[in-house]
Amino acid sequence: MIILMYLILLATIHAKMELMAEGKGGWGLNFPCWRINNCIINILINKELTGYHFYMCLMFFLLFHSPFFFMTWTFKKELTALGLFFWYWVIEDFLWFVESKHYGLRNFKKGRIYWHKRWKLGLPMSYWWSIIIGVILLILGR
Repeated sequence: MIILMYLILLATIHAKMELMAEGKGGWGLNFPCWRINNCIINILINKELTGYHFYMCLMFFLLFHSPFFFMTWTFKKELTALGLFFWYWVIEDFLWFVESKHYGLRNFKKGRIYWHKRWKLGLPMSYWWSIIIGVILLILGR
């Protein structure tokens, strides 16, 4: 439970910072960074990859692995770290919408968010994949 609370706190801070930087655009629309949009990227994340999001993801990947500087690495601990990493992005992205005055929960739906193209049961498909992969990794890491 404390790990979930920590994830929510970290994701809330990150979402608020990102909102201040991105403003109305969302998904780094107005950021002066490189962008890749090809068939491989579309299969993996179904939206363009921005330099900002690549490096932010890399930074949090490293952050989620920083406890290994203070404890012995094991395969099960690695699975747990990866599972939490996948869940983190769902929490942070959803909180971005909760906190956004330009989108908000009223616009959290298919057709209103240009970078979330595929939806199922009221959530972007990327959320479903991250939740499912995260649950599998956390179960295997127990």
